[in-house]
Amino acid sequence: MEATPQLRRAWRVALVFAGVALAALLVVGWLCFARPAVAAGETENTALFDPELRRAALAELVARGAGVWDAHPDATVARLLQPNLKGRQLEAITIDSNEWGLRERPFALPKPAGTTRVVLLGDSFVMGYGVKAEDRVGVHLEQLLREDAPQAGPIECLHFGVNTWNVVSECAFLRRQLALAQPDLVIQIAIRNDLDDNPGARGMGALASWWPRFPERADSFLFVESPRFAFGTKENNWLLFGLDWESQSRFEEAGREIGRLARAVTAAGGRYLLFNSYSGLLATAQRQLAKELDPSQSVPFPSSFNKDDRFRNSKSDAHWNRAGHQKVALFLHDVIRTRGLLPKLPLKERPEAAAVVAELLPEAQREVERPPTLKGLLERRTISSSLDFRRIDADGAAQVHGGVVRGGLVSAYASMILRCEGRKKLSLAGRGLPRPELDGVTIAVFVDAKQVGTLAPKSGAPFAATFDLPADSAAKEFVSVRLQADDFAYALPDLRACQSCVLDTVELLAE
Repeated sequence: MEATPQLRRAWRVALVFAGVALAALLVVGWLCFARPAVAAGETENTALFDPELRRAALAELVARGAGVWDAHPDATVARLLQPNLKGRQLEAITIDSNEWGLRERPFALPKPAGTTRVVLLGDSFVMGYGVKAEDRVGVHLEQLLREDAPQAGPIECLHFGVNTWNVVSECAFLRRQLALAQPDLVIQIAIRNDLDDNPGARGMGALASWWPRFPERADSFLFVESPRFAFGTKENNWLLFGLDWESQSRFEEAGREIGRLARAVTAAGGRYLLFNSYSGLLATAQRQLAKELDPSQSVPFPSSFNKDDRFRNSKSDAHWNRAGHQKVALFLHDVIRTRGLLPKLPLKERPEAAAVVAELLPEAQREVERPPTLKGLLERRTISSSLDFRRIDADGAAQVHGGVVRGGLVSAYASMILRCEGRKKLSLAGRGLPRPELDGVTIAVFVDAKQVGTLAPKSGAPFAATFDLPADSAAKEFVSVRLQADDFAYALPDLRACQSCVLDTVELLAE
């Protein structure tokens, strides 16, 4: 789930598309009045559920809109592209979409008999951020497969990828339509920040600042780059490292969902492959994400590739350029051939593909077998046992996974990593917001998975509380301190920021 310039701006500016609102009014009017006379027993409301009219209305709204995103009723998936986009601008490129809301050509559901279908599943790397649709990995792979098996019937390599999806969203989207898509092979591409929350879509086609899967958390969005937006610092947080409960629990869920998808694909007669491109932490991802897979169902990809300027969009954008997509396609072709992942296709050995695997796979395997230690990183960046939000520094800001912003303002949910190493108590101090409507709010306090107590801030009044740590948490090097409020207030300027209290200090104490 690689963050993009669009995503980075989404939390700074609330985009307003007045044209979409006007279009909505026009379409409602058209639904109600543009048809011939309403049939006996039919009302304007029942007309809204006429499939033909719904399709026409949707096409009209999409044509008049300016954004690209469309909300999805599955809160885990959260968001797809608007259907049937034509030449819509997304940052520096223009994109088209099909009727299913994917950046892909039209394809049939259910899969036609005799078709060999490969699904490339992932986020912006699969969607092809920064490149033309015809430059993506699946296009190159499909060409290679067709050249190998010209008599095998139709062959499709389809991109099921959406910017900022995470592993859990990807798995849900494909698994819940598996009997329709009927892939012969699924290649899921895992990227370094695939533990982030997955943003939904606002009504104007812009990205939201919340994951619809957790409505009780309001706008508490947890993602790797959170400190940059919350505190204006430069370092990313520790969410992707697997050091504390918050990160580990996300890894565990992602691994479970990958295993669940792989088993479902296998039971349906297909094959599954995890392409592990979790740069810098390849061993961690291989251990966590592939834990329920057979060794033949995953392949690591070296971190050096994503750092190579020859294969990046730019020095500041690690998404693959055309050359990067081509090389990944060659890598995948040889892995598919040597592992027999498409047994119905007579794939031939390609020296150029074998050479890519011979170059990159041993390097990736060494990286998995001999992972770098965190010692040097932890010497450069401190994870402390305390945080003071009244004078937060870059290291302190990086300990916040999300839910706290400048000034210590806490949303409905907040999560932080603290160094524990035998400390036995948690101390919290802060203030109630000067909002009388929040009197009576209760904030549950968690250390890792266990609730250790509650806070009950009063309007404008200071609070201080100390709680005992669970014995198993006290023995850990790092713990997650989490807050979950049962109510919150809206804040200006747009009544979309959600706040529950002000946190001044968080500290783990020896006694």
